[in-house]
Parts: sequence; structure tokens; C-alpha cells
Amino acid sequence: MLLEIPDLEHANKFISGSMDRFTQCFVSFELLKTTSASVADFSMPVAVAIASTTASAPAQLMSGAAFLVGVALFVFGYKLLRPVNFFAGTYLGGTFALLMLNIFAPALASCPIIVLATSASGLLLGVLCALKRTSVLVVLGLVVGEIIGDLFYKTMLARLAPEYVAFGCIGFFSVLTGVLAGNAGDFAWRVGCSFFGAYLVVANFLRLAVVPYAPDSVKFEGFLAFRPDVTQTIARASQYKDTILGSPYVYGPVVVLLLLTVAGAELQSRLSKAELRAKGEPML
Repeated sequence: MLLEIPDLEHANKFISGSMDRFTQCFVSFELLKTTSASVADFSMPVAVAIASTTASAPAQLMSGAAFLVGVALFVFGYKLLRPVNFFAGTYLGGTFALLMLNIFAPALASCPIIVLATSASGLLLGVLCALKRTSVLVVLGLVVGEIIGDLFYKTMLARLAPEYVAFGCIGFFSVLTGVLAGNAGDFAWRVGCSFFGAYLVVANFLRLAVVPYAPDSVKFEGFLAFRPDVTQTIARASQYKDTILGSPYVYGPVVVLLLLTVAGAELQSRLSKAELRAKGEPML
């Protein structure tokens, strides 16, 4: 008996169908219908008001808010790990339960059982992942590896290999990044938070304190407007290199960004170790 390998389209349809099954059951409860309608009636005007306020707010106010978010992420990003663990574990547990129901009980029509089984599985795995940081770092590594594998296939192999090779790429990179995340996940998380926090700090500092006042500061717009396309990074490597190294107004902020990333990762490492030491927990 030959094992038939589905293509990406059918695999995505199967996963989407599992999600739709849960969504249809979830919204079928009368209490949830009433609550959803009430929330929608209340949230729509609030969302419109927030959107209009944000659109009419001075650019300096938005840049200042982004600057503060960057500082918080730069210093305290390591504290977000457990909440992210919980949500990632909940999503993974719920998705796994839905897939298992779709595979082994496709005719099951009891919405309470579907919703309860999925919710219980998601919450259980979410709590376990929140308590066990290393385990969910492996989970996050698997998710990242899936994205990398998909991008690798589309960028490098789509024209050369059949579509089912994408599953091999996804599996390879998922295992690779999962192992790496399990061994260096805390460090990678701190570096990532430091990098994004430092970028927000540098970019919004330029917008607030440099571009409006310093001579020739308009040239910093090259750094502020630079948005590399991840899927084209390899194909356009030389263009990106020339863009970054072509002007001190671009590579200057990039150097500052990298130095701040290193400093932020070290700061978060010290704060995390001090917090664990105070709680008597083992340091990773």
C-alpha cells in the first residue's frame, strides 16, 4: 500500500477545515452569539474612535509611544517569554486536538464535545509550556523552522523540485531550529527582543530628535525607509549590501543598532539571572 503525500493546497485545506469546524461550533452557542453581538456593538465605535484618534494624532506622539515600547522591549523583553509560551502552547494544543478529531472522529457532530476537548487540550498544553520554558522554546523553534523551510523551498527549490519536497524542507528546518531553540532559546529570545527594541529606539530617536533639527539629517530617511524582503534576501544580497554600506547615514544607525542589541541582550541576561536567583530557580 503506497502512502499518498498530499500537496500543500490539500494540506492547508485540511487544516483550515479543522479550524472552521471549531469556529462554527464555538459560535453556535446562544450565549456566545449574544455576547459576540454585544461586544461587536460596543467595540465597533471604540475601534473607530481609536483609529480616528491615532490617524489625527501628531506623528511625534506616535513616535514617542513607539520609543517607549522599544525601551520596554529592550530592557524587559525576557519577561514576555512565559506569556508567549502560554499562547503558543494553547494554539498548538488546540490545533493538534482539532486535527486529531478531524482524522479519527470526522463524523463527530457534538459541538460541546468538540469545543471542550479542543479548549481543554489547548489550555493544558499552554499551562505546561508556560511552566516549562525550554519545552515551548522547542515549539517556537518548530514554528520558526516551518516558516524557514517554506521560504527556503519557495526561494531556492520551487522551480527545480516537485511540491512535496516542501514537506521535507519544512521537516528538516523544523527539527533543526527546534533543537537549536531548545539549547539556546532563552538567549535567542533575549537577542530578538533586544534587536526589535533597539530598532524602535534608534528609529524613533532619529525621527524625534535628529531628523527635525540636525543638518543634512534628511539623509537618515534611507535608514528609516529600508525594508528588506525576507524572501528575496539571497537573490538581492548584493543590492542590500550596497544599500547598507553605501552611506554613513545608513550604516551608522545599523552599527548603533547592533551595539545596542548586544548591550540589551547582556542587560536582559543579568536581570533574568538576578530574578531567578532571587526566586531560587535554576538558571539556564
